Amino acid sequence: MDLLVEKLDGSRYYLSQYKVLITDFEESAPSVTRNNKQLDQRNGNIDFGGWHTDKTINITGYYRADDIDEEETLREKLYALLSDPDGYYITQLKTTPSVAMERPGETSGDYYDKLSNYPSHKRFLVYTEAPEMELVGNVNGTLLYKLTVEFKTMKLPYGETLPVDISIDSPYKDVPVNLIIQSDLKPGYLSIDNGSVIDNNADFHSDNYIATNGNTVFTLSSPDYVIKCSYNHLLQMYDSNKNFMGYQPITSATQTLSKPNVAYIRLSINFVDEGGTRGNLSDWLNNHRYKLEKGSVATDWCPNPTDSEYNSWYYSLSGNVSVPYSGSVPCNQIEQGFAIEFTAKESASSLSFKIDDTELAYSGAVASGDVFMFSGFNYTQNKLSIVSKTNKAYFILQPDKPNRITCNVPGTVRIIGFQNLYA
Repeated sequence: MDLLVEKLDGSRYYLSQYKVLITDFEESAPSVTRNNKQLDQRNGNIDFGGWHTDKTINITGYYRADDIDEEETLREKLYALLSDPDGYYITQLKTTPSVAMERPGETSGDYYDKLSNYPSHKRFLVYTEAPEMELVGNVNGTLLYKLTVEFKTMKLPYGETLPVDISIDSPYKDVPVNLIIQSDLKPGYLSIDNGSVIDNNADFHSDNYIATNGNTVFTLSSPDYVIKCSYNHLLQMYDSNKNFMGYQPITSATQTLSKPNVAYIRLSINFVDEGGTRGNLSDWLNNHRYKLEKGSVATDWCPNPTDSEYNSWYYSLSGNVSVPYSGSVPCNQIEQGFAIEFTAKESASSLSFKIDDTELAYSGAVASGDVFMFSGFNYTQNKLSIVSKTNKAYFILQPDKPNRITCNVPGTVRIIGFQNLYA
């Protein structure tokens, strides 16, 4: 085994650089302290709760020196490395043999040179009062020393992952784009002779020209309407100059363009109800949604990014996203120090941001594009303090719980300085 020592300035050292071979790495459970009081003439105590104070890590290792002078040099370097009053991070490097088994006599000697190390998933911020070196003896002309060190955690009594900034992705980030702009579905019949609108009182069409970008296969779907009658739905085809090239009836949900060099398409819809009669155009537009997408697979409906409802749909924080916390102990925002960055995508008269059942409430107005930062003790809106308008809540990420995010305003969320913590 080996031990990685990371100083607070970012410099990194391995004990193997100092000829130290780690043979034992033992960490204790976090020690618990309780606050309780005993009252006269009352059995037992009144308990006010407990908390973790620190964790102890003990390591044992050996190093060799050719003579007393070299040992003195190694000792001085180890003292300087490990007796740092500012503390440092340590990470266990676990050992895996390069081969699981071998035949007798297949190799010989240099066993430790055949081992490979891999880092633990956690590190500890620690200090030590005094590393101890003990002479074991003289082995084949070299001095062998035993190194023992007891580390104590400095801040959090837990193992920590490296801090990172993470974005909480929308569950819809991989949903294919709807090529139809719902607000551009307008009344009017597109002529099958020249692709122009010839009757504003009948049927409707997509006014936007949809670039094919070389795609020939498109799928039309609707959650509100069964697409089944040929000539009820048409794809109007255009060249790169938006000159009309003809139309193509949609006879099935998946449609392959029949002409080469089609640069743009538009959707034309001649709607007829089950009885063969027309309904009300405005009612139809308000109650029927279409999705046109590239490829041959129909996916769930979604608005086009330019539609007014897109932000409310794509950036919705209605308990459908979670903080991916995988630690084994709670991560308290006040103790660990992570911050939450929220960017609003719509306006609102107030803000209610929740992780599971903990709510941070802000009573001021919210504008689209506002950036909020919540650190548990400081709260800002566009870098200006809003502490007086909040309920001063802080968040705790819980192990084995969803840590779901809910907010009354659509937006994006980033966790700044996110870490998993392990007992």
